[in-house]
Amino acid sequence: MADSNDKDLPVQELDLAASKREFIETFFKRGAEFTEELMRENERLRYRLVQVEEMNRVLGQGLEKDGSPGGSAKALRELVDRIERLEGERSQLLHRYEGVAKDSADFHARYADIERENNNLANLYVASYQLHSTMELREVTQIIVEILLNFIGAKTFAIQLVDEEKRVLRTLAAEGVARKDVPTPSVSDGVVGTVLSSGKPYFDEARFSARADFAHPVIVAPLCIAQRVVGVVVVWDLLQQKTGLADVDYELFNLLGAHAAAALQGAKLTAELSDRPPQLWAAVDLV
Repeated sequence: MADSNDKDLPVQELDLAASKREFIETFFKRGAEFTEELMRENERLRYRLVQVEEMNRVLGQGLEKDGSPGGSAKALRELVDRIERLEGERSQLLHRYEGVAKDSADFHARYADIERENNNLANLYVASYQLHSTMELREVTQIIVEILLNFIGAKTFAIQLVDEEKRVLRTLAAEGVARKDVPTPSVSDGVVGTVLSSGKPYFDEARFSARADFAHPVIVAPLCIAQRVVGVVVVWDLLQQKTGLADVDYELFNLLGAHAAAALQGAKLTAELSDRPPQLWAAVDLV
């Protein structure tokens, strides 16, 4: 985090990329194996085609030799028959190879699409899993920061919660800017106020490549508990290589909106009861 001197939120390394790799290797291994098997079959057919063409060349040279006036008529017929059989096999192999090459290209395109979808699904799964993997407030906060940094590609942003008594936003964590320098507007001001009242995220796609301007955020995403907006993620600029948002990025903002606030609330309640940890089984009396 940018505000490294803040003792309330120490930086904790969370290897989200490793978790995503493990998820992909576990659940999508069969698709990769199938594609590799198809590529091996393609290479086998190509090798067999080369063999047949070489045999045709050698037999052709033999036919020219045996076709001399002193050549054997029987050997000539055998060579002609063999060449015809090999030509037939060559034609079949060419036809099969063309079909496999077309299928291979189709499978390559499909595999790229599936790999992209798997990667997106892995991002969503790992993000959701990590959000609910701990009840430590600092760890939950750091996980949200890591998702915004590593999965979405946000560069300068803040996680802000609504102070309902003072009707202002209070900054929980920030990246790319010190927490004390983060604007804390009234809950009714500007774009942030609109998002808080409507519960709908704001995306200024025309400015995704712009540098950070704290008066004009490019993304404001609500954080909700049930239907109540309790905070926002405000993004002022994205990483340089991030020129736009993909579908999965919008889904990640939806996921954060639905789960991040609840995870923070649960961690907060756990922190308040840290001197007397509640027993989970006691929840049966509360339902």
